[in-house]
Amino acid sequence: MPTELNKESFQEFVKKNGVCVIDFWAPWCAPCKMIEPILEELEEEMDGIAFGKVNTDENQELAMRYGIMSIPTLLIFKNGELADMLIGVVPKEEIKERIGHASK
Repeated sequence: MPTELNKESFQEFVKKNGVCVIDFWAPWCAPCKMIEPILEELEEEMDGIAFGKVNTDENQELAMRYGIMSIPTLLIFKNGELADMLIGVVPKEEIKERIGHASK
């Protein structure tokens, strides 16, 4: 299960994990609910990749900082730096491929 993040825990999570995937979502968002089980599967399958999630309703400041205009949006970080962004419900294999590229 991805780690729930907020403005206090976000930076530390991104900095301490080499490669991490952050899901920006909201409880009312149907597409967000569709991508959640995909991310849980990837978290189990991909060793060494950290998964987190940010509720945009509760953390609007974080969403604004990264220019999140629609959800779900996945941000992929490598060594604390934003490496990639995926917007909307994306197929599992594409997410996995993009994480792989960021890991190199």
